[in-house]
Amino acid sequence: MKLMRYGVAGVPALGSVIEDGVVDVSTAAPDFLGLLAPAGIATARALTNERAAVHALNDVQPLLPLAPNARVFCVGQNYVEHIREMGYEIPKYPSIFMRTHESFAPTGAAIVKPRVSDHFDYEGELTVVIGHLARHVVEADALDCVAGYTIMNDGSVRDWQRRVAQVAPGKNFDRSGALGPWVTTADEITDPAALILETRVDGEVRQNTSTGDMVFSVPYLISYISTFCELRPGDMISTGSPSGAAAGFDPPRWLKPGQTLEIKISEIGTLRNQVVAEYRQVF
Repeated sequence: MKLMRYGVAGVPALGSVIEDGVVDVSTAAPDFLGLLAPAGIATARALTNERAAVHALNDVQPLLPLAPNARVFCVGQNYVEHIREMGYEIPKYPSIFMRTHESFAPTGAAIVKPRVSDHFDYEGELTVVIGHLARHVVEADALDCVAGYTIMNDGSVRDWQRRVAQVAPGKNFDRSGALGPWVTTADEITDPAALILETRVDGEVRQNTSTGDMVFSVPYLISYISTFCELRPGDMISTGSPSGAAAGFDPPRWLKPGQTLEIKISEIGTLRNQVVAEYRQVF
């Protein structure tokens, strides 16, 4: 199933996506975190089969598929060709950083090019959503911890990212990234290493690769992160981006206001956002 948060006339709701429609499954759970739990998924599936209340997908406003207290772990340097185009060495261990909720926009909303930089980049990524508490998980059991998968644009402000060794400032400008369009439940994705990721800018393909090209696999990343902290339901792990980022071109092909960014991952869907310039507030 494809589960989403959405709004109709300003009222938030929980939904299950079917073709070009959304079934209201708000009674399945008190919140999105509950919807991703086994009981929530089972109830949502029953409501989806009933088709009790269906909205046209174009008539709803998608919201971020994020639980309020979920943490967002991001992995850098996880595809060999991207590592090479950025001028780095193949890492021995994963590079982990965090992103704030405020750094994301939902699908269909605008992402914001900061006014302090023209070095605005895109990074299409497969993102794992954790389904239950997990600590010291072995790789063989890691996929049992997954509730589902979604898509991230790990929007990066490259000059701010490179100011110091810690990349967090360049990864956390408000609404510089995006997340969505929904969470596809784990039962629909047999192998997260067998998906095709494609990123387009104004229809031009910039990134196209298999998720099987990761340096560190999804099970390895879950196991690795669960070693230093307990993963909680709703937590997300974004697994890094392949080659084809704007910074990898000569000259770089930075995102500009007015452009449309689309990130598609097979079996999940398409995350779509338009780039706008940051509004200059006057105080």
